[in-house]
Amino acid sequence: MAAASAKTDGKTVKDKRKPDKAGGRRNPAGLLLWTLVGGLAAASFALPTVLLLAVGMVPSLVAWIVDQHRDGYTPMAVGMLNLAGLLPSLLGLWTGGHDLGAAARIMSDSYTWLFAFGAAGVGWALALGLPKVIETAMTIRNETEINRLKARQASLVAEWGPEVTGKTPSDG
Repeated sequence: MAAASAKTDGKTVKDKRKPDKAGGRRNPAGLLLWTLVGGLAAASFALPTVLLLAVGMVPSLVAWIVDQHRDGYTPMAVGMLNLAGLLPSLLGLWTGGHDLGAAARIMSDSYTWLFAFGAAGVGWALALGLPKVIETAMTIRNETEINRLKARQASLVAEWGPEVTGKTPSDG
């Protein structure tokens, strides 16, 4: 498959992105295989950490499954904040005895889930709400600039006369 090209101002610009596979869909079987291989390898020497991450990172998995866009910003935002919320519990596990008993104590603590899932919720709020906030801010900024330019245009017409608009009095 050749890379797509677009025509811009008479120049052809090559699109350097990789072509979509199967209509832009990800290959979930390949990701699942790599996740299982990596999880088994990590579980062989860090089982308590793998268990805490496997259960604590469920919101990130859900975000990856339900994401409809190829850009991956939603799973990235949810995943990073989910991991940040889980980090205090991971540090507690690593410093307080890295065994299954410590992992069970940490997983039975409601604050572990409050921080991990609450941070993931903040990630969802950012991913879903921030584009609308930015759109509103840019719309307000653009409307303000349009009004400023219209006022400037009116002052120029008042100073130089209606001829500066390029319209004749018969054009209206």
